[in-house]
Amino acid sequence: MNGLWAIGSSAELVTAQYRALRSQVPLMYALMIVDAAFLAAATFHDVPLALSIGAPMILTGMASIRALMWMRRPDTTPETASIRRYLRGTVVVAAILSAAFGGWGFVLMNFATPAQVFSIALYIFVGAIGCCYCLQALPAAARLVLLLGAAPVTARLLLSHDWYLFGIGVNFILVAALIAKMLSSYHDGYIDMLSSRSEMLAEQARAQSAERRAQQLAYQDVLTELPNRRALSENLAGLRFLAPERAVALLVLDLDHFKAVNDVHGHHAGDELLQRVAECLTEIVDGTGTAYRLGGDEFAITLDLDRAQSDLVEVTAQRIVSRLATPFWIDGLVHHIGGSIGISLYPSDATDSETLMRRADIALYQAKASGRSQYRMFERAMDAQIVRRSVLEQEFRRDLTQGAFRPYYQPIVHLESGDVTGFEMLARWERDDGSDVGPCEFIPIAEECGLVGELMLNLLEQACVDATAWGPGLTLSINVSPTQLKDRWLSEKILRVLTQAGLPARRLKLEITENALIAEPAHAKSVVESLKNQGVLLALDDFGTGYSSIQHLRILPFDNVKIDRSFITGIEQDPEAHRMAVSIIHLAFNLGLSVVAEGVESAGVLSILKEIGCAEGQGYFFGRAVSQAGALALLDRSRGLAEEQERRAV
Repeated sequence: MNGLWAIGSSAELVTAQYRALRSQVPLMYALMIVDAAFLAAATFHDVPLALSIGAPMILTGMASIRALMWMRRPDTTPETASIRRYLRGTVVVAAILSAAFGGWGFVLMNFATPAQVFSIALYIFVGAIGCCYCLQALPAAARLVLLLGAAPVTARLLLSHDWYLFGIGVNFILVAALIAKMLSSYHDGYIDMLSSRSEMLAEQARAQSAERRAQQLAYQDVLTELPNRRALSENLAGLRFLAPERAVALLVLDLDHFKAVNDVHGHHAGDELLQRVAECLTEIVDGTGTAYRLGGDEFAITLDLDRAQSDLVEVTAQRIVSRLATPFWIDGLVHHIGGSIGISLYPSDATDSETLMRRADIALYQAKASGRSQYRMFERAMDAQIVRRSVLEQEFRRDLTQGAFRPYYQPIVHLESGDVTGFEMLARWERDDGSDVGPCEFIPIAEECGLVGELMLNLLEQACVDATAWGPGLTLSINVSPTQLKDRWLSEKILRVLTQAGLPARRLKLEITENALIAEPAHAKSVVESLKNQGVLLALDDFGTGYSSIQHLRILPFDNVKIDRSFITGIEQDPEAHRMAVSIIHLAFNLGLSVVAEGVESAGVLSILKEIGCAEGQGYFFGRAVSQAGALALLDRSRGLAEEQERRAV
């Protein structure tokens, strides 16, 4: 406090002063009324009625009015400006009443005996001390009470000629000084206490804020601000309390081609894209469900619905798939992605959260395996497929090192002469139970396990040894997957196998699909050129099914192209397929490339292909894939027919 009339500067301080005074000021006025009554009674017979009755009644009335004013103020804390006004009024009234009481006591002493003088001084001084205690939260008022209330009677004691009374006055001065010091110390401690309490409250607020933030981080994804996997788990854990007429759909979403955005444009662009996807999902399911980010490019959605609203699930899933298929424009760049969705329903598909989540993942796997950018509802048969796939994966890893995978060979035939010009190697897996598993089933497993390269090299080693027995002019064709082209040492590995088997590089033909070239264009070009420089032949497989076939033919050193079977199987009935086949053959001829037609299954197709100038063909009409023994037998028959034709010609 600076100065006698100072009021607390901070809102917190004046509020604390107001709360303390509200409980103490009425007691202070009650003390003053009691003191006035006793003092009036003690001097009633010795002083004029104006001093013994009139003056105390006026002072009692003023004290009572002020006490009632404080007691009638509301329990709620007023505004700071009102509190300051109340405190200033309290200081003024304290000054007036203390001066009145002190002055009344001073006047009473003029009519009193020495014994009564002591009593009057004691009543006034003790009353002033009591008021100081009640006003200690407002030091300005307390000091005024001590100064104006006790000072007049103390001065009267000091001016008396009685040493006894003089000593009492001196004692009053010493006590007043101690009380004044106490008021100062109390106020400093009061300020420190408020400061400490403020710091404690601020620390509590920071701790609560940190706790809320930690709680938020525990249940919210930082990047997208969607609820996270933990929030989803706790939400699904409450499914057992769901009303019987209600149902919950769980949609698990995985973004398609998101990795390419990160690889090409950086993680900042990927983060922006994830935020945009989160906004789209929130907008689509707003009011019907909740979107979650599970991590990476995986999201989930829960839909709370009536059991009769099962169509809402598929409608929502289709909206999401359609929206994610549209381009996203971010920072001037357009990103093409998609989304695959797996759906499971509670309680029809699962009655616990763990099974519900697992079955949604199973449905998602089926959606991705079916071509991506689509949704699939969980079906009971999917569980059996997943179990079978898990068993196949375990057996695949075991059989890969035990020679269970064997190369089979499908003949490639020169259409005019009918001679076998080579074989395409096709993998076969002979399981312990005697059943065969086709490549369309185990190749995806090999790619997902990262073992397709090892499988291909094992088969290539066997095939190269087999090819040395076919004769010097026949080629061995093998397919190269996109995963294999990511291997920077692929060309070295293939050339090492050729060297070990003693097979000339010109007899090996690598068939590469356009998808493989698109996935890793720069690295694929490096691998292809490295093998070509060593004499390996190159064929562009499934020609015509991609959007950049001609571009690949222009920039890469291919030796021939293979027309996709989709153009060949319908060549007899479909004029459009016929025109496409003719166009591809003419294009290849102009580029100096030979053409192999896949899917030749009838004499009619063979006749048309010979007519339009196709050089070679492959298909069931010429033979299915056979083992090495079957390939050698086929070659013997082919050579026998050729020799028979030569003899007839002679």
